[in-house]
Order: sequence, then C-alpha cells, then structure tokens
Amino acid sequence: MEYILKTNGVSKKYKNRWVLRDVNMSIQRGDIYGFVGENGSGKTTIIRLITGLIFPNEGSFELFGKSNTSPDILESRAKIGAIVESPSIYLNMSARDNLKMQCDILGINDEEKIKSALAEVGLYDLYSDTRKAGNFSLGMRQRLGIAMALIGDVEFLILDEPMNGLDPAGIVDIRELIIRLNREKGITFLISSHILTELSLVATRYGIISHGKIIKEISSDELRNECRRSVVIEAEDRRALLVLLAKTIPVDDIVPVPNGARIYGDIDLNDTLSAVLESGNKILSVNCSESSIEDYYLSVTGGAHHA
Repeated sequence: MEYILKTNGVSKKYKNRWVLRDVNMSIQRGDIYGFVGENGSGKTTIIRLITGLIFPNEGSFELFGKSNTSPDILESRAKIGAIVESPSIYLNMSARDNLKMQCDILGINDEEKIKSALAEVGLYDLYSDTRKAGNFSLGMRQRLGIAMALIGDVEFLILDEPMNGLDPAGIVDIRELIIRLNREKGITFLISSHILTELSLVATRYGIISHGKIIKEISSDELRNECRRSVVIEAEDRRALLVLLAKTIPVDDIVPVPNGARIYGDIDLNDTLSAVLESGNKILSVNCSESSIEDYYLSVTGGAHHA
C-alpha cells in the first residue's frame, strides 16, 4: 500500500489557540479523499501545512514518503497541485495567458502543455479566445484554476471547496472532471468540502475532522454500509427471533440489539413479520430507518455542526 500523505500527531497553534490537535490521517495513492468538517474545523489549516504555506508546532508528516523536515520534501511538493480557497487566476488575462504565466513560474516552455491542460478540463476552445478570465462563469474559472494546477504533471491534486458557489451544472462539470482525472490519469485527490451529498458522489475515502481533530477515517463502501436501509424488530423472545431470521436472511445483515435485531438491506417485511408471529413470538415494535451521510456525520461528531 503506497501512501501519498501520512500525518503523525500533527498539531498547529495560532497565538494561544490550538487549531489542530494530534492529527493522524492517511491518503493512499488513487484515493479521492473527501475531507469533511464544520467551518473552522481545521480543514484549510491541514491543506496549508501540506503545501508548505505554514508549519506544524508539533508532529510531522510524510509526502510521497518524504518527511516534512527533509530537504527532499521540495521534490514531493513539485508533484502537488492545489487550489486553496479560490483559484489563483489573473482576471484581467485570457485563459492562455494565465497558463503561460504558470508555465513561466514553473520554468516550463512548452505550448503543448497549455493546450493539453485546457483540453483536460474541457476548455480547449479558450486557447485562442482573448476574453479576460474575469468574464468567465465561476465554473469556468474553477476549471481554469484546475488546469493551472495540472500544468506541472501533478500526481496529487488538492481542492479546497471546489464546488462552493457553483450552479448545479457547474457542480456536475467539476464532479465529472475529478472522476475522469482520477480514473484516466491516476491523480490522487484531497477534496475539502461541506457539500456532503455531492462529496459522496466522488469520494472513495473520507476523513472527518471536528474541532481540530480527526474523528474518523472511513472508506466509501464502509460509509454506504453505515448509511444503508435497516429495520429494527423488537420481540418478546429475542433469541428465538434471531434464530428465525438467520434461516432466511444472511447473517452479516443481522445485528443483535438489546430487545431484538436490526436487519440491513431490502427484505419482504410483511413475510418476515408473518413468520415471526406464526412462530408464536410476540412482536413489540418495528422501526424502519435509512441514514444519510449527514446523519452519519452528526453521529460521529456528536452534534449539529455545520459541515
């Protein structure tokens, strides 16, 4: 298993206030890592640490296997592209001129790189367009920012709230772009977002942060399992209920609860309840539920935070 990023007890303090405390997180190559947390939880601070804009007070991290205290960390950061808070584009310049400026900063003299970057984000038609970026839609500016981040053949792309403020069509464009770059180019992503339902359509793993601490890391499959539909049946004879259910329902889909069982997945509830009654057992209650990603987030953070 190859890690793009591993943090080890990272803490950060501003003046007398700790904004990160003992953060341990890991991003594997190929992940689309959804970074979820309430406003002020520490998401942007982590991103600033990774990109070298600030430094930790305690702890360390490794980027592409290189320690943040090693001179080789500069080689690792050369493989990163990042958009922190908003795309760093010049609004009074065209798309091509913005990318040419980025090439100059990186010491790249290759016009084909500019064409390729624009094509990657679906903006190739802007190569010869002299319109200023300030006249572009927010979604176009976001994609241009991603094109600028891609210009250096990056392997790890960090996007801070990439869908913030976009209209539905723009959100779909960015979502599809992220998935395509991940699948076709093998780019690993760290995406900070508070739009949990949108994030759930692209993320393969999640890190949930609250009040400067990583509360949970979970795969998309594990999250779907946590959020899937379930039915809780409480009965007078709990043991008999569990034995009966195991005859027709996979054991992995049955979880014992204090007075009965929670059954995950789709079942014929009428047939199941009829079978319980015919066995002579008395049903005390039946409750159906289906958790959302927001429900799960609130359950692990322990409160109604604004993600």
